[in-house]
Amino acid sequence: MKIRKISLILAVVSCGILILLSLLNTPQSLATQQARISQIIDGDTLEVTMSQCRIPWEGNSQLCRLQLACIDGQDYGDSPFFEAAKSRLETLIPRGTIVLVSDTGKSSRQRIVSEVFKDNTSINLQLVSEGKASLFCKHLKDTCPSSKTAYLNAQNSAKQAGLGIWNSRQYWRKARVCN
Repeated sequence: MKIRKISLILAVVSCGILILLSLLNTPQSLATQQARISQIIDGDTLEVTMSQCRIPWEGNSQLCRLQLACIDGQDYGDSPFFEAAKSRLETLIPRGTIVLVSDTGKSSRQRIVSEVFKDNTSINLQLVSEGKASLFCKHLKDTCPSSKTAYLNAQNSAKQAGLGIWNSRQYWRKARVCN
């Protein structure tokens, strides 16, 4: 009887140790982390500092370059949309602002694909709803499935209102419409 109890106790302890080890080996970057805005690069790319970066930027373990998940911003040279999107992002989350970064586990060109929140508001979704960015259809399907409907509704509303990149007099030709 004692041997069975000891075996059971050892089995429970072993399972507990395995669970603990699996939790310790889970990358912290996949959780939501607090970060400080360092620089806005363009309408969908920014640099942040955080306690631990899964893909360090320029060898600094606390500096990360993020690509905003689910959205596609304008590239340098896509005037006037590039300037408008970058400026709006700088207004929403200026240098030094503390944000929450939700790492999706995806990466793109040394950038971590993330959703960024300020005061419980998704900055990614806000840019879409204001017509400052369109949807990145591939991310919408495989990276943001739980918020897909919110993103589609935000883009449809911005498009119907003719906001930003959806302005009928001057629209962004590369804007994507997803289903």
